[in-house]
Amino acid sequence: MKNNRIIKGIVAPHKGNGRKFGYPTANIDVSTDIEEGVYAGFTTLKFNKLKYNNMPSFIFIGKAETLGETDLRLEAHIFDIEDQDLYGAELEVTLVKKIRDNKKFENVEKLLYQIHLDELDARKILAKNDRHSN
Repeated sequence: MKNNRIIKGIVAPHKGNGRKFGYPTANIDVSTDIEEGVYAGFTTLKFNKLKYNNMPSFIFIGKAETLGETDLRLEAHIFDIEDQDLYGAELEVTLVKKIRDNKKFENVEKLLYQIHLDELDARKILAKNDRHSN
């Protein structure tokens, strides 16, 4: 990606699969003009009168076909924060670099293995592009 793309929305409940798999996510609905895939990026949250700026994250944009889902979503997994209910928070995600395209996996185990690799890739990318500040 040549220019960082910014996407905004309000965090809404979904199915809780990220939390169940050990990767809790903040979910928002997105428009269809965004290229599906996994990205390294930074997330800013405005929540309960607090603002958390530029938190390193990896972001999935697409339809979670491995899990039988057909709706297009953005799911941001924010690194190294305590899992908490973020419903209603204002979310702003800055996509820094695309890691891979969206893919349907044979099973959940293969998906989880790939998610782990995606996290490692995102951490490497973002370490070179650190904007962390609270």
